[in-house]
Amino acid sequence: MHRTQSPLALLILSATLAGCGEAPVPEGCGPEASAATKTAMNGTPMRECAGPQAQACLADSGKKRYFCSTADLLEWQKGLEDNQGKIVSFTRDLSDVDWNPKDNGDWVTMHTAWFVVSHERDNGQGQTPPVGFSDLGDAEIFASKHGGRITSPDGLAPVASD
Repeated sequence: MHRTQSPLALLILSATLAGCGEAPVPEGCGPEASAATKTAMNGTPMRECAGPQAQACLADSGKKRYFCSTADLLEWQKGLEDNQGKIVSFTRDLSDVDWNPKDNGDWVTMHTAWFVVSHERDNGQGQTPPVGFSDLGDAEIFASKHGGRITSPDGLAPVASD
């Protein structure tokens, strides 16, 4: 028997997940489009980072870290100690922007984004990092063009401590 996903079931799932809502971002921890002159992992200026840039804020101190890719952010988070407190993480929302780093675009929290993983699109640094989207339909379009599979933030580890 061939089973297909009904559009109604996907709509209900999307609405349910969207209903979880976006937790309030602590004051001073909002995303800043391409603000960093150097990224935390490799020192590259954000304005030279194509694709899925990322940033994190240590909520207790307001200290921010910037990353050329979501892969760099996830690697950084692996090395953190449990006592770092709440971390708010963002990814560049590629729903409405080009891969080009000069288009700052919007940001979405990592815990509310849809991600395309295992795709073929290189970010110019030899990586094919998870690509974040605020809109599931845009993630589906990207995956149809560049391969990969779509996952929720739970498919990435670690994502955020909030």
